[in-house]
Amino acid sequence: MTLRDRLGALRLAPDGKPRPDAPFGRGPLAARAVRGAIVAASAAACHFPAGVVHPLTAVGATFEWACRPAKRRQLAANLCHTLGLPPDHPDVKALVRREVRNEARRSADFLWALAKPEELRATTEIRGREHIHAALAGGHGVLLVSTHVGGWEVATALPEAIVPVRTTAIVTDDWLAWAVEGLRIRAGLGIMYDSEPVSKAARLLRDGQAILVLGDYAKDWMRTYRVRLLDAVAEVPAGPAVLARLCGSPLVPFSVLPVGPRRWRVEIEAPLASPDRKGGAAAEQALLQELADRWTVTLRANAEHWAAVYPMTWHEAE
Repeated sequence: MTLRDRLGALRLAPDGKPRPDAPFGRGPLAARAVRGAIVAASAAACHFPAGVVHPLTAVGATFEWACRPAKRRQLAANLCHTLGLPPDHPDVKALVRREVRNEARRSADFLWALAKPEELRATTEIRGREHIHAALAGGHGVLLVSTHVGGWEVATALPEAIVPVRTTAIVTDDWLAWAVEGLRIRAGLGIMYDSEPVSKAARLLRDGQAILVLGDYAKDWMRTYRVRLLDAVAEVPAGPAVLARLCGSPLVPFSVLPVGPRRWRVEIEAPLASPDRKGGAAAEQALLQELADRWTVTLRANAEHWAAVYPMTWHEAE
């Protein structure tokens, strides 16, 4: 089987976007409306100081926390593993409330960042850029992989400041992603939807480019591996490890963490070498375990910034 055949077998969903059969309120029309709202909100946000905006986000976060019990439950189901406590423990509930508040602040700061890219670059500290250069030296591109901790969206607004080569983000093929596609492209970022053939990502890596991807969110139709994460065993997407093995591309863990109002720190870790191409599934799982070990350290240190609002499959640690 050729490389293209193997990668083609990993295709995640049918092609096509925006989908005409998307549910009402989450289709192309909704995407255009949200795009306009984001642009307007971004323009407005840049005219107010953080000292005014952040207290307002706290009010909005309190309202959201009170009105969205399903979101609270989902966050608790995931964040509880950072503390090693049951989801209904008071400490977990307090952590969930802090995360909802922090998410509101991050969203407000992202709107500001869209309108003030020069100021964003000036107020963002980047640590470990040399690790990306080391990873790219092999000539097989690089996979930048993060959990949804801190300012993932901010990273998509800073590609040229972080990576010296063309960078493409793999994003969810939905109405929210369609809404911000133009903003991401204007920031210098390439876009690949997760419904597109994975062979496209392989071509980019073979050209020596960078792929930016969230690695902790496995949709129902994704192939996964079980790895030790925090206090349990989680099923995480196999895709990054498969690409790393077949393309010879190293994985570079990174995170974008808020350090103050409208201030961020990008932390880029040492690369994880691609596994032996003949290693098969065992080599892929071993690589993902190394990655999960890195994530455990980051998530425990920054639990109140982990926006884990998506379903994750957890198993008891053996």
